[in-house]
Amino acid sequence: MDFAKSDIQTMLLDSAERLLADSAGVEYWREQRHNALGFDEARWAQFAELGWLALPLPEAAGGLDGSVEDVALLNIALGKALATEPYVSSVVLATQILKHAADESAAAELMGEIATGALRIALAHQEPGADPLATGAVAATARRTADGFSLSGAKLMVADAASAARLIVSARIEGEDGVALFLVRAEAEGVQADHYPLIDGTRAADIRLTDVRLPASALLVGGNSGEAVLDEAIHRASVALMAQAVGAMEACIRICGDYAKERKQFGVAIGSFQAIQHISADMFVATHQARSMLYHAIATGDKPAAERAAALSAARIVIGEAGQLVSRNGIQVHGGYGLTDEYAVSHYFRRLMSLEKQYGDLIRHTERFGDSIFA
Repeated sequence: MDFAKSDIQTMLLDSAERLLADSAGVEYWREQRHNALGFDEARWAQFAELGWLALPLPEAAGGLDGSVEDVALLNIALGKALATEPYVSSVVLATQILKHAADESAAAELMGEIATGALRIALAHQEPGADPLATGAVAATARRTADGFSLSGAKLMVADAASAARLIVSARIEGEDGVALFLVRAEAEGVQADHYPLIDGTRAADIRLTDVRLPASALLVGGNSGEAVLDEAIHRASVALMAQAVGAMEACIRICGDYAKERKQFGVAIGSFQAIQHISADMFVATHQARSMLYHAIATGDKPAAERAAALSAARIVIGEAGQLVSRNGIQVHGGYGLTDEYAVSHYFRRLMSLEKQYGDLIRHTERFGDSIFA
C-alpha cells in the first residue's frame, strides 16, 4: 500500500479542510442536534458541488471512480470535524449495493441523483435479535405477487433513515434461497418508521414493513448474490466509519494539547505536569495504532473473505478501544468537566462511542476475531 498522497488526494483534503473548518465547533454541533435531519442540507449541497458525493461512484454514473483509500482519507477529515452528514449510508453503503443492481441503467440514474445531492438512501438490514455480523440472518420476507412483491418485516437501527427518500431493504423471497435486496420508498404505504436521535446527534429509526407492495423493478439484487453484496458494502462502510473514528481521535488530541498549554494550575500550564504528559502520550500512541490498523484493513480489502473479515475485526477492536481511551483521557485532561456539553471533547467522546457500536460492537468483533484464530 502506497502511503504517499496523490495530487487528487491532496486537493481533496485541502478542500475538506477549508470547508469543514468553517463549521466545526460546539455551537454548530449543538445547532445540528436540534435539526430534524441531524445535519445541514446546505452543507450537504456543498459536498455535492465539491465532488465528494461522486467520489466512490463509477464514471458511468457520473462519478469519480475513487478508491477505498480516497474515501477513507475524506472520512478522516469528516471525523475530525464531527460531520454528521449521511455520507457513509448514502455515498458509501448504498452506492456499493447499487453497483451490483440487476438493472444497470436504473441504478446509474439513482447514483447520479446521489452524486448531485438530490437523493439519499439508507440501508435497512439489521433485525431484532440477529447477529450484526451475519448478513444472512434475515427474517423479513418478500412474497411474489402478480405484479411484483409484497414485503413484510422489522428492521432496527436504520442509520440516517430520517433524511432518506429510499430504503434498501434485505429480505428472503418466499420459496427461494438467499437474501435479496429491494429498493423501497421511505413513504410507501405499509412502511412505519420510529425515528430517534443517537447519543452523538445523528439519526436512526426502527422500521416496520407490513405488506408493502413493490413492483418487480424494486428487486435490486437477487437472493443468489445478495449476501455477498451486503458483505462487501458493509465492509466498505465499516472502513469509512473507522476512518471517521481515527479523524475524531486526532482532533481530540489536538484539542487536549491546546487546552494543556492554556490551562494553568499553581502558576504553570498543566501540560508541564508529568501525569498529563503520560496521559497525552497514551492518547498519541493509541491514535497512531488506530491509524495503522485502518491502513491494514484497507490493504486487505481484496483478500479472501475470511482473511478480510478477520482483518476488519482486528481493526475494529484496536480502533474501538483506542477511541474509548483517547476520548475518556481527553475528558480527564479537562479535569472531568470536559464531559459537559460546552466542551468540544465531550462531543468527540459521544461520537466515538456511537461509531464503536455500528455494524458490530467491540464484543462481537472480538468474538469473530477469536473464531478466526482458532478456526
